[in-house]
Amino acid sequence: MSTSLTAGILPLRPARLAPDSDRTPQAGSRSVGVCLSGGGSRALSCAMGQLRGLRHLGLLDDVFAISSVSGGTWANALFSYLPQTISDDEFLGAVELDPQQLTLDRLEQMPARNLGRVPTRFDPARVLEALYRLKEEHHYANCELWQGFIGELVLRDHGLWQPGPDGFDPRFFSWTEAYLKTPRGILAQNPLLHLDDFITVQRKRPYPVFNTSLFNNDSDDADLVPFEANFMLGVRAAFPKGAQQRGDIGGGLVDSFAMRGAYLGEADPGEVRTSRPQRAFSLSDIVGCSSAAFAQMFEEQYTEFRGLVPRYLYWPIKNRAEQPPLEYRFADGGSLENLGVSALLARGVPRLIVFINTDEGVRRDPARNEVVVSGDLPPLFGLQPFSPVHGYVPYGPYDHGHGAARLYRHNQVFETSAFTELKQRLHAAKRAGGALLVRQTLKVLSNPWFNVPAQESVEVLWVYNDNVTSWWNDLPIETRAWLDVESVDDFPLYDTFTQLYLTPMMVNALAHLACWNVASSSTLGNPGGLTNADVVRGMFG
Repeated sequence: MSTSLTAGILPLRPARLAPDSDRTPQAGSRSVGVCLSGGGSRALSCAMGQLRGLRHLGLLDDVFAISSVSGGTWANALFSYLPQTISDDEFLGAVELDPQQLTLDRLEQMPARNLGRVPTRFDPARVLEALYRLKEEHHYANCELWQGFIGELVLRDHGLWQPGPDGFDPRFFSWTEAYLKTPRGILAQNPLLHLDDFITVQRKRPYPVFNTSLFNNDSDDADLVPFEANFMLGVRAAFPKGAQQRGDIGGGLVDSFAMRGAYLGEADPGEVRTSRPQRAFSLSDIVGCSSAAFAQMFEEQYTEFRGLVPRYLYWPIKNRAEQPPLEYRFADGGSLENLGVSALLARGVPRLIVFINTDEGVRRDPARNEVVVSGDLPPLFGLQPFSPVHGYVPYGPYDHGHGAARLYRHNQVFETSAFTELKQRLHAAKRAGGALLVRQTLKVLSNPWFNVPAQESVEVLWVYNDNVTSWWNDLPIETRAWLDVESVDDFPLYDTFTQLYLTPMMVNALAHLACWNVASSSTLGNPGGLTNADVVRGMFG
């Protein structure tokens, strides 16, 4: 077996310049990108309904890219790489836009290969049993156990996890078969690699972007750096070595099959030679990294799983000849930017549908008389998540926030002044009893951390997971009673951590609401008497 590979690289210019690429798909002037937020099983269930709704409207094939985080990545990876043997009808489930038809019997039904099966495997006893069993069977190091777990419980039933004797899937992941077979493509450049060595996209799909992050050091005051993956991966922006950083990070992307290898030297322009990794960086690796918050949770609760959060060798594109690969601790994509917005703005996508699959409902704080929304939103506008004492406080040179909020201080991509309109319109939509759909035209600010260039405007449709009273009131009374019990009177805001396990009925209820928000004829809360479906269609011109 050859000890080296030829891999393509994509050095990226600084964020102040326009998006550039000659190897990745390019957004057109009317391209629409979809963002599937993090949120574990709740986010996956909502994403299933949202993809179902877009497909029902005939719009899913017109989506340019899907950017995802954590639980959204569970959905995005399975959808993107779904084998031809599984139909989209079975995978996404049937559309039902009349809540009165959602009886308990109807909600119990779930096809065998349905995406919604994933959360039903996450009951605590099964999770712990799987972690102990996999560690005993394959002798995983703790920093690779979570990836095996994700393979077993998320990917296996859809044919995307086929571990060898060492417990790892030997296949890389890439784009399409045609992409691999181009005249100067991956297979032509690497004769000892074959099509069977790759998981590929087997049908027309949007371009996927899976978001995670890595710590620039192992100290308590480390910063998180955005890391993305599809058939190319890496850190877009260049982060030079500094006082708080062990080495250079980033500066562009490299073919994903080169991850975990080492840079060996230059090849033809736009290509490098790398060592062949000891094992493939497979789909379970990136999906595991993107959802590493749950690994962190188990690591903190069970001492035998210390070090469960993934670690990988990674080398920079910029200054690659000057630095060997270093090992980095990765983190959940949602630990940095939980909506996946910045990855699409970095590509110059001009229209975004952002699905905020949160567990924080829109409300008005009585003490401060201020509208409160998900903490994922204000950092995009340069504000810290809401504080009952101080309200919304801007990030500044002397106020970086505390705890998790400190890691969000680099996230601003929109003008602060636009946030007030967004939260007020979300609150008004909720009070009207309809879906929380808010469309804004926003100026994009340059963001060097995420390699986002300034843009005069971008169209954003925010679609917010929250209770919709008109949909809820039309449910059969026994369905409402059951959902009240299962959600502790808080449907659809299931807590990400305490309710990682969801029954088929809980998953289906979330998905049907999410689909209704996208595809129904309801006009409540929408400007100009538009239906929900028309609001979404409007993003596609």
